[in-house]
Amino acid sequence: YLPFMKTLAVYGLITGLVISGWMYLEFLAGFHGSAVGRYTGFAALLFTILGIYFGIRAYRNKVKAGKINFWQGVLAGVVISIFAGLVTAAFTFAYLQYINPGFVDFMVNLKRQTLEQQGATDVQIQSNEMVTREIFQPLPQALRSFGGYLAAGCLFSLIIAGLLKTKRQYEA
Repeated sequence: YLPFMKTLAVYGLITGLVISGWMYLEFLAGFHGSAVGRYTGFAALLFTILGIYFGIRAYRNKVKAGKINFWQGVLAGVVISIFAGLVTAAFTFAYLQYINPGFVDFMVNLKRQTLEQQGATDVQIQSNEMVTREIFQPLPQALRSFGGYLAAGCLFSLIIAGLLKTKRQYEA
């Protein structure tokens, strides 16, 4: 039991730290206040995929003696995703609360510009501003971050577990 959790927890924590580090580097580089920032977040998905892949592979090779079935791989990937999601959610909260508390204003202004270009009324713009401010509050955003990484991790786990499962050896 302990080697199972230890290996997966380590890969989950490392994955979460890498994703959080990437988010912080994006902030330092100014991507969160630019159009480029809309695309740099895709790197976090790549880090999620790599963390799950290497985590399931390490679990298969170190803990399961090189043999793993599909559902064991899926479970391993989900556990990795839970740990990565917890770290990422904690960082998201800290990011919005302390590191970049002006991010919500950036998002409100970006949405306002888009709505104005689309010819939205003042009432629509004000209504959208209230919703955007609620969405980007630290705790709700951190919870959505956790849920998003867990959902993506589950999907990626299904695919990666299929790639890493070992074939059954049938006896004659």
